[in-house]
This record gives sequence, C-alpha cells and structure tokens, in this order.
Amino acid sequence: MTPYRQLDAAYERLHHRHARRPIAGLGDLDQIVDAIRNDTPDSTASDQALRDLLALGRSTPEANTIALFALAPALRYRLSRATTAEYHHDAVGELAMVILDADLTGARLAHRLVNRTHSRVWRSARSYRTRGELNPITIVPSEPDRLALLDWDAAPDDAVADAVVARVSLQRFQEAIEEAVADGAIPASVWSAYRDHRIRRALVPGLPPTTGQQRVVAHRAARRLAPYIDAHLAVHAA
Repeated sequence: MTPYRQLDAAYERLHHRHARRPIAGLGDLDQIVDAIRNDTPDSTASDQALRDLLALGRSTPEANTIALFALAPALRYRLSRATTAEYHHDAVGELAMVILDADLTGARLAHRLVNRTHSRVWRSARSYRTRGELNPITIVPSEPDRLALLDWDAAPDDAVADAVVARVSLQRFQEAIEEAVADGAIPASVWSAYRDHRIRRALVPGLPPTTGQQRVVAHRAARRLAPYIDAHLAVHAA
C-alpha cells in the first residue's frame, strides 16, 4: 500500500470516528482540509487552519494526521518524477517530521512546508549517492559523460572558524532534537543512545570500547535521527 493510500485510510477512519464522537478542538474535517489546500491566491485561511491544527496537535495527535493528509497531495505532485515507492514513503515520513518542527510564522505556510520537505528528502536521497563536501565522489555507477574532475581552489584552513561552525551546528542539532523529544516526535531513549554512543565518543577521547549491543542501538538511533542529522550535521563527521 502506498503511503498516500495509508493516509487516505487513516483520514477516513478519523472522519468516521469524529462524526460519532467529535474530537475537542476540531470542527468539520473536510472544511479544514479544503481550507489548507486552497492556499492560493490568498493563503490567510490556509495558514490559520494549519496553525490551529499544529497547535492542537501537541495534545491531540489526530490533528497532525489531518495536517499530513491535507498536505500530502501537494507533496505527491512535487515528487511526481520520483518513481520508487521507497522515495515516496521517505517523503511522507519527512513531511511528518517537518510539520512537527515547523516555523509557523509568515504566509504561504502549506507551500513552505511542502517545499522544505521536498528539499530535505532530495538532499537525503542525494547523500546516499554522493560522499564528501570538498572532494565529492559518486558511489553509484554513472555514464562516462556525467563524470568530471572537479577543480577546487585550495583554501587555507581556518581552525577557529571551523570550530565555531561545528559548535553552532551541534547546538542547533541538540535544540532541534530536544524540541522533538519534548513534542513526543522522538523517544528520549533514541536521543540518549545517539548522544552517548556517537556524539560523546566523537568528543571525549579515551572512552572504553562499545559493546556489540551498544553499536546496534546507536546505529538504530542514527537511522531514526537521520533527518535531523542531515539538516544540522551533514557537513561534519557526526
């Protein structure tokens, strides 16, 4: 089943349940969805509906499901050239992460959330094929005419600037994760495992070797936190 059909089914179940036992804070679900999707030429109603849903979603998860259902068609349209089901599944999952960590200021909120999701899932997919920043290399076969030698101007190292950038990135990463933990999007145990077995070991020398179980837990935590890692730590060795 595609993620869009799963969302459709989840929305239908929620719709029927809401008709029998209305969820506090939610009115007509179809009207809310229509308001969010009709964000052009004037996005005022769409923006307000999304803000109300995402605010309610902090205590009522069903509101987040409605927001995800309302935004999914626009995301699907943006990804129409992505043919693999896995890519679409990743995109819908990324959209769920984005709406939980959304900046609700400004206009065209629906458009900006979909746009941000599209950019993040594209970067994530690209990271599977390319490694490196200063000397990027491809890790999948390419046609000969697609391969080229990159001529990078050597720049002097600036250790102070690099350290500042690393600390700022790590701080933003920590703040984003802690906010996600507080909102219930990420379990605290996942963050603890990644912090203790990945970040701490990168910063503190001389720690005892990890066990096989710790490595497995850290690997699973890293996969769960991949969208945050890509957004905040992609240029570092985290």
